[in-house]
Amino acid sequence: MAGRSCRRRALGGLIEAIRMTTQDDQKRAAAREAAKLVEPGMRLGLGTGSTIAHFLDALAERVKTENIDHACVATSVTTERRAAELGIKVTALDGVLDLAVDGADEVEFGSLHLIKGLGGALLREKQIAESSHRFVVIADQGKLVSRLGERSKLPVEIVNFAVARTLARIGELGLLAEPRKQANGKAFISDNGNVIADCVLPGRIDAVALDRALKSIAGVVETGLFTAGCDCAIIGYDDGSTRCFEGDVFAKLGVSTMIATLRALRLQHLAHKPLLAVMGVSASGKSTIGAMLAGVLGVPFRDGDDLHPASNRRKMHEGKPLDDNDRMPWLHRIALELRGWRDAGSGGVIVSSLLTRCYRDFVRGGSDDVTLIHLDGDRDLLADRIANRHGHFMPAKLLDSQFATLELPGEGENAIVVKVDASPIEIVRDIVERLAARDARS
Repeated sequence: MAGRSCRRRALGGLIEAIRMTTQDDQKRAAAREAAKLVEPGMRLGLGTGSTIAHFLDALAERVKTENIDHACVATSVTTERRAAELGIKVTALDGVLDLAVDGADEVEFGSLHLIKGLGGALLREKQIAESSHRFVVIADQGKLVSRLGERSKLPVEIVNFAVARTLARIGELGLLAEPRKQANGKAFISDNGNVIADCVLPGRIDAVALDRALKSIAGVVETGLFTAGCDCAIIGYDDGSTRCFEGDVFAKLGVSTMIATLRALRLQHLAHKPLLAVMGVSASGKSTIGAMLAGVLGVPFRDGDDLHPASNRRKMHEGKPLDDNDRMPWLHRIALELRGWRDAGSGGVIVSSLLTRCYRDFVRGGSDDVTLIHLDGDRDLLADRIANRHGHFMPAKLLDSQFATLELPGEGENAIVVKVDASPIEIVRDIVERLAARDARS
């Protein structure tokens, strides 16, 4: 019996060793694919964890063989030391980064929401991610989950003061929170001198709302919920292949990261809060550009698509163009939104196709204080964008009817026309600078 028990333990150990080797191969495949994204002269953000260890090896190989000029910012002391050992230049975070590559403890399929921080570096990881033009996650296939909290606890970094009270307040949100301990039983302390609380999540959650609620607790420094800004997740598989998972347009383009980037560029401040109507045909990027403008300018944002009655949505989904009778309730709602912002003096950004002059005149309500931002795109470019997006109610076959309806902004419409073939950051920067120039002249 004893011999049989020993054999079972040995077999179990062998199976676990094979599993770990397979998982390691998946991580290595994802890391090598991500290393291909590095270009000469880039400023890089380096994450923390076992998958990033493979990325450092792949990056060091490229630096050595290709003599790539680079500068890197590390999210932890461990990564900083390992990078230095491999000959990778490490510097301080003092500006915008071109690319950040990090691992993840969980990647939620369909949203690219993440849980990160089991390595204890979540605060610095989020600082690096939000300071990067592009944030890419690398992981083995076991990190893909249908919901956050499925396999991993949620790390929350809290100050090392009144820890028990902070844990109790976290518990009031329905989370079971325990302070992390080291193998020797002592409290785990982050590189920032803080305690890490590991929280069990109660089933499916609203990640954005939970992140906001946790941060409202005095004593919570940061959470391991990454709900925006991830451009893609590169997942490694058993056969050495990789797949890149992209989220919706906001996750794909990393709107929150780009807002942080634009703020870091210290664009000119406007003398007043503007009222902006971002217009253009489908797939011109209205929602992304509008959200970024609102974030940079600090004004309310509304996507005009959300104001369409359900009947309009059904009609467009069926490939049927809307007529004026369909559009009137929708235009009325847009006009009310603009009037509310005008009366409150808050400024605001609304996005809507607003393809004809009469529609634009209607929503302005006789006022000339609304600036039109027309996103002008080539038909083939926009058709390609539509072909590569999913879940939107506007089918590609309506694009030609939109171009046929479009009346370009004319004299007296207070419009700024911007080509959409540049990056979102360049487009928003151009718009803000032109708004600032107008302010200076007035």
